[in-house]
Amino acid sequence: MPAEVLEPEQYNQFDSDVEEALWFAGRDWRQITCKDWQQHSSAAIFLSRDAFAYYLPSLLILTIQNPKEYPDMAVNSIIWQLDRSPSVEGWDQGFTRRFLGLSTEEYEAIKEWLIFVCENVPHFSYGNAASGPGETFGRAFDTINLLQQETELQKMIDQEDSRTDSN
Repeated sequence: MPAEVLEPEQYNQFDSDVEEALWFAGRDWRQITCKDWQQHSSAAIFLSRDAFAYYLPSLLILTIQNPKEYPDMAVNSIIWQLDRSPSVEGWDQGFTRRFLGLSTEEYEAIKEWLIFVCENVPHFSYGNAASGPGETFGRAFDTINLLQQETELQKMIDQEDSRTDSN
């Protein structure tokens, strides 16, 4: 369980979205319900890096457990965040802070979840392109792949830097 659910700079813009993220403080991710995500749907994009990684499994699992009554606003916010152009240059700091650096297992779980949502969640309509929701999910899936590649690249750079520092 993360010690902090917000990054320190987010306290400067204290508003209802920040309050929604603060609601998660001290709560076990396994105890979060669909109703909790519905009532605090903005939290997903305001949680700190550690809190995002900690609470994300509850959102993924709740969606899979009940695709007809899933926490739609929170799910939409995650997919909206991932629906990006295939270039790291356009990634903002908040996005990279939450998504870049997740583990391989976490990226794979998000990919499986995206496939599940695309195939099983009825009436998912956020971000429909002219050809349907596939474009949104395709871009989200590609973004996860790119995040995974960037994370691996950063690990290699960090390892090289640590070797250089130790010599």
